[in-house]
Amino acid sequence: MASLIPFSQVRQNTVNFFMRKPARELWKTVTSLSPAGIKKGRAKTRQSVLNLQKFYRIGAGPLKVKYPGLNSPLTMPNDEPMTVMEKTTEEVDAVEERLKNIIATRPSKKRVKEKLHPLERGFVGTRVEGQKLGPPPPVGDICFDDFQSYCLQLRRTTNMTSYGRQHTMSALIITGNGNGLGGYAIGKAGLKHHIRAIVNGMKMASRKLVYVELLENRTIYQDFYAECRGTRIFAQRRPKDFGVVAHPRLVKICEVLGIKDLECKVIGSTRNYIALTHAFFIGLLNQETHLQLAERKKLHVVELSPHRRYFPVKVASPLQLELRTERDIESKEKLLLNDFYGEGRLPLIKKQVPFYANLSNHLAAEALKHRFRNRDKSMIRLMADDVVSRWTRDERRKWAKQKYQDMINGLVPLPRGIGLSEILPKSEER
Repeated sequence: MASLIPFSQVRQNTVNFFMRKPARELWKTVTSLSPAGIKKGRAKTRQSVLNLQKFYRIGAGPLKVKYPGLNSPLTMPNDEPMTVMEKTTEEVDAVEERLKNIIATRPSKKRVKEKLHPLERGFVGTRVEGQKLGPPPPVGDICFDDFQSYCLQLRRTTNMTSYGRQHTMSALIITGNGNGLGGYAIGKAGLKHHIRAIVNGMKMASRKLVYVELLENRTIYQDFYAECRGTRIFAQRRPKDFGVVAHPRLVKICEVLGIKDLECKVIGSTRNYIALTHAFFIGLLNQETHLQLAERKKLHVVELSPHRRYFPVKVASPLQLELRTERDIESKEKLLLNDFYGEGRLPLIKKQVPFYANLSNHLAAEALKHRFRNRDKSMIRLMADDVVSRWTRDERRKWAKQKYQDMINGLVPLPRGIGLSEILPKSEER
């Protein structure tokens, strides 16, 4: 007699894609990336490989549960899709011991970053540009303990060769001791080795030190103009406790050189930091001290300050050369400090627009004053030509009557202009 239960064949040796491939190859299908994607930075957003069986095997957990088809044989369907089993004391202790060992092997804490002051965080976010790097490494027996270094730029550079593109890391480093001694250099290293590029730049900068003359150890000797490629700099000396008002990169350069009072205006390219640094150092090195100026001009260098009511105070005098007399000085010779330097260039300082310039009341008042825009010039011209002796109503009325009589008598021609025809109303068409 045939059975009424339908026949169903149960396959015990099920083989599929996930059972045929190991976990390493399965993760590779999710996290793999092409070389073009790596160059474009897509690797940063890819999911990292996770160890899914780190604490428990797949299908196991704190409770001992049997799932047919997962951790137990697949049998005929019944009312209970899963079965909860009780664990023995030995199994519970073994699992706890295993979890404790795994947790103990993990790193205790993550790397703690040093909290920086807001003024020392750099130019952009948490990047290294603008942050203090400390003194450069010593060179032989020479130490640079009193030096401070900054990274002005860190970027990836590319060089096209016969073998393809070669990528390197380039770092622009500035270092100085805060007393006029400083230098800058560009360090390079392989791709993804930005720390090595910074260290190489610090080593090279410590070998290219120059000395900059400073006035009173706080500012420059004279205003100067310097340029490099498309970057132009106007530097102006400022009084004590003024501070440094300049480009953020120039502020760091002034800090390592010891310049405390300065105002700089950058025109043109402001993102070519190599040209910006080079132009600023050229202007500083081309300075002339007061003693050098006195030796060159064979004259005393005096200071005229409004605080002393412009009483001349001698600053420098020639030591080896004889002073020139007033007869030796030509009439066209320059005697002001601002005329010697800067190539005759001055920064364009636009007049600041007041806050009420576009208000309706101010515009209405300016419209009412528009009709009197030439009154002051006319008053000066009439009084200069002896047309009126005084600017009073009686004098002006007297002059107007005299002009009218001269015009009636034919002594003065009548004013002629463009004649306007009479305006006639339009006739209604019927």
